[in-house]
Amino acid sequence: KYEAYFKSYAKDTEKALADIDKLEHDFKESFLKEQEGDPDQEILDAYMRQVFAQNGIKPKAIEFYDHHLSHAAGAYYFSPYAHQKRCLSLTLDGWGDGFFGKAYLFENDSYELVGHSPIRQVSHDGIDIDKSHDLTSIGILYGNFTEALGLRRYSDEGKVEALAAFDKKNEAMYEALMSATIITADGMDYDPVAIKPYYDKTFLKQKAQELGDEVFAATIQSHLEDAVVNYVELLGEKYPDIDTLCLSGGVAANIIMNLNIFERTKFKNLYIFPPMGDEGVAVGAALLKAVEMGEDIQWVKEHYMPYFGNQLEKNEIEEAIEHFSDRIDAEYIGDAWPENAGESIADNKIVAVVQGRMEFGPRALGDRSILANPVDPEIRTKINLTVKRRPKYQPFCPSILEEERERLFEKSFPHKHMAIGFRIKEEFHDDIPSAIHVDGTARPQFVEPQDNPNYYRLLKKVKARTGFGVIINTSFNLHGRTIVHTAKDALLDFIDCNIEELYIEGYRITRK
Repeated sequence: KYEAYFKSYAKDTEKALADIDKLEHDFKESFLKEQEGDPDQEILDAYMRQVFAQNGIKPKAIEFYDHHLSHAAGAYYFSPYAHQKRCLSLTLDGWGDGFFGKAYLFENDSYELVGHSPIRQVSHDGIDIDKSHDLTSIGILYGNFTEALGLRRYSDEGKVEALAAFDKKNEAMYEALMSATIITADGMDYDPVAIKPYYDKTFLKQKAQELGDEVFAATIQSHLEDAVVNYVELLGEKYPDIDTLCLSGGVAANIIMNLNIFERTKFKNLYIFPPMGDEGVAVGAALLKAVEMGEDIQWVKEHYMPYFGNQLEKNEIEEAIEHFSDRIDAEYIGDAWPENAGESIADNKIVAVVQGRMEFGPRALGDRSILANPVDPEIRTKINLTVKRRPKYQPFCPSILEEERERLFEKSFPHKHMAIGFRIKEEFHDDIPSAIHVDGTARPQFVEPQDNPNYYRLLKKVKARTGFGVIINTSFNLHGRTIVHTAKDALLDFIDCNIEELYIEGYRITRK
């Protein structure tokens, strides 16, 4: 199943490994040994050891960390609360190391496991089920509903979340899901017999047709929100003196679940790890090893904006411009580009930006972004149909000046990573319609000068023109393509869609 992936991984990793002193992985070695007969684990182990051996790294140099501990540590150490106060770090995902979630109590560099949510196998008898998805977990369960809607597991769960806002849950199905869920202060669990129907692909597809897509989506979304909030409330009661919570794991990408935690529990000091998915476990494992080695990792908190990727060189950009010179015009405007881009956005043009280092994690945060004016009520439809080619029910997220936050939003906090939704005050719904979902929420990136100086300047120019320091921000990639990585990627995506201007490290690109 993963053979092609790991061959690609081996090829891409060969050059980089020469610079690595220690390699950490998020699966414990003991767990790998327990999985005898599981070809996925055998392939994982074999290819890792093969690649490392080819680069002079012997197997004894590979150390394994618990999957959920790696999630939790990454969230804790990157949070503003690390080494400041006692903090709970909660993980939720599909599964890893035998669990779909764990809770840890962190204090300075010490941690304690205080909760766990185990996976259990669902019987295949009498139901249509895939072997790879027969484990009880809130992440896999949500994926079951995603597939039943004809969408892709591990990719389109956000579409289910968006669709859920268009209707209300089915009470009977919701009650059945909640009845199958066991929630205590020590973790979440599912009764594998009671939850079994919701692993039957045929049954779920029939229910989706019977209820309608919106009600079907709203039902699993409501279950997720209420089950997790109930668990977090009980966990909070167990630790009455702690008001700080970090979230990670793929389920933490659900922004409305995160909003419910913020609104309905005592945890107002809430941090969601920007690379909340499995990309984040690499970070957590490395940080755990660094702490064990006695290294000072206080610097991590200074890098609260995850601009960790590549930065384009001037010669690469110039070569790409020359390559496409028969199709584009390029003008170097240097440091004036943020104001120029802001003017174009205020004029309702769709603009793409490539600047600085690429973002790490699932969200574009102004360095590899497609930007537009949310004051225009038609711009969301225009981007969906002619640029991103996404379902019309999917919202776009806004980048917003921090100074606008209290004016525009109800309860909120200065969140910078588009990992939580907040409710926009009703009086502004008609002013920035393309930034707001049907339920009145938006998933914002609140921007201050120190976060991204050029992006801040762009937003200030938009505010000067429109009266709102708000822009739509979506990742710079076309449907079916990865986010732009090279200058040629950026120019090709620009040429192949209806983006009207591209700003790339001081160059303004337009079509001939």
